[in-house]
Amino acid sequence: MTRRTLLALLALLAFLAAPPLAAQVGHSPETSPYRDIRFGNYLVATGGRVFGDGGQVGVAPHDGASLGLRFVTLGNRPLQISFSFAYADLERLLQDPSKPAATRTSGPVSQRVLWADLGLQLNITGNKSWHGIAPFAGAAGGISFSESVAEDTTGFRMGTKVYFAPLAGTRIFLGQRLYLLLEARAVFWSVKYPSAYRIPPSADDPPLITSGSSEWTATPWLQAGLGWAFSLPF
Repeated sequence: MTRRTLLALLALLAFLAAPPLAAQVGHSPETSPYRDIRFGNYLVATGGRVFGDGGQVGVAPHDGASLGLRFVTLGNRPLQISFSFAYADLERLLQDPSKPAATRTSGPVSQRVLWADLGLQLNITGNKSWHGIAPFAGAAGGISFSESVAEDTTGFRMGTKVYFAPLAGTRIFLGQRLYLLLEARAVFWSVKYPSAYRIPPSADDPPLITSGSSEWTATPWLQAGLGWAFSLPF
């Protein structure tokens, strides 16, 4: 994780340290800082930035922009459910294990990724917002689909992966129907390397990897979005 990414995540966590939901003793309904969240269903358009380093040799997709659409239900309850779809245009490195260490790395090249997941989140202030702020924490799990990269002839493919992503963020209500979403998540997925990565190109050069044929990596993902409440027709 880069220093810039770490600072962004720490800033978001500090923002989430706003006072949690507490008893409204001493406030009349008109002057209370808490407001009911009236609607339960939202469509959220998101944009974001994916970070990370692509694993120990940089061949997993990372570092690029994303666009997405999310359907939220039970958005006015303590436990919220969401269904998300996102597209990301990411970068990755190319590694040729048959070449010496000084010349085997090239790129980056483009790799497009589609994400689909189910998310569960705990709305920390329940069915209310505090001065319009409603922080949350949760997790999502789903499937990613990475396109093939024609430039990579080594046998490495990211392919289809199951992933898990703890997340935290906040909703900032701009009105009864509209809110701004700020979210940070870390996508955990496995990277499996071809056997050629373990073979040294010569007696003088080490192989690309020296232990294990796979690893789990954490890919940071920051997202912002706009949510709009709507009513279901049934």
